[in-house]
Amino acid sequence: MDDMLKRIDVHHHIVPKEYVDRLAKKGVTKGLGVPLPHWNVQKALEIMDANEIATAIVSISAPGVYFDQDLQFAKELSRQTNEICARLIADYPQRFGAFATLPVPDIDAALEELQYAFNVLKLDGVILLTNYDGYYLGDPRFERLFAELNRRKAVVFIHPTTPPGMQASHLGLPEAMMDVCFDTTRTTFSLIVNGITKNYPDVRFILSHAGGTVPYIAARVGITASMLADLKGASAVIADGIGMVASAVPKLEEKMPGTLSYYLRFKKNVLPEGPDFFLKKFYYDTALSASPHAFASLQTLVESSHIIFGTDYVFATPAAVPATIQGIREYAGFTDRDRTVIERENSMDLFPRLKVLV
Repeated sequence: MDDMLKRIDVHHHIVPKEYVDRLAKKGVTKGLGVPLPHWNVQKALEIMDANEIATAIVSISAPGVYFDQDLQFAKELSRQTNEICARLIADYPQRFGAFATLPVPDIDAALEELQYAFNVLKLDGVILLTNYDGYYLGDPRFERLFAELNRRKAVVFIHPTTPPGMQASHLGLPEAMMDVCFDTTRTTFSLIVNGITKNYPDVRFILSHAGGTVPYIAARVGITASMLADLKGASAVIADGIGMVASAVPKLEEKMPGTLSYYLRFKKNVLPEGPDFFLKKFYYDTALSASPHAFASLQTLVESSHIIFGTDYVFATPAAVPATIQGIREYAGFTDRDRTVIERENSMDLFPRLKVLV
């Protein structure tokens, strides 16, 4: 491979014609409020070469494969897109890897497809959307999947999708503009508060778009939990984990429904370490986030060893790719060593097979 090709892009989407055609039969022509872009492998390689990208770990972005509660459609389209990814890797083994698509929320089918994608197709990880039918990834219905991902020490790329109730907002703006960041934030704290990150520590998570708003509100989550513990009449009850027998609790629940349940889960799954302990274990990609504002916030949470290069091509335009690189290169808070780690070495640590390829 050309020595000039050095970057590894972990946030790089493909939109195969077969996928577009299948979605059209469901009446789906957009992802996150924007039209599905045209994609072909030759154009992708041109963009990669022009921006010194050695390898892209590709994925199917939102809207994914699950529509109208049609589990069979999701199962078939997951298999089809995973096999397309496998052929792409076979044709260009040095240039591409892939995250497998799973037919979630059908967990039995997802486990079956995970086995096929890893054992037969030899894909590099999985992509999960932030919510399925409005249920975020920390929900107990997904726990069997995370148990298997943990057993396999899998890399899981979390990509935002349309938040529940999006149409009710009447914003008139595509969810790709802002709401994707909020949905990433929701699912991240869902994973932490519900114990997925504590109970399944061998899953390596990559968060899209520098974690959405995660770095900015990380402290707020811990402070809010402490405030709940300090509410008059609730501290002793919560500390003992008793809850329902104390007269203070019904009053607390009446004013703030769900607060006791939330705090007890927080105490069990997040304490004594605190949210930051778990947030520092995530990787945060640079896609559409390569600005001083985002990087400064992100650096208060994690070291460069957990910031990873991503572009969001092909949903991001070709011009966004060099803009991402420029943002990394010009940010004064990064050293040259940081930039090398972010653009290449962190991905090689997550995907060891790339060490012999790039």
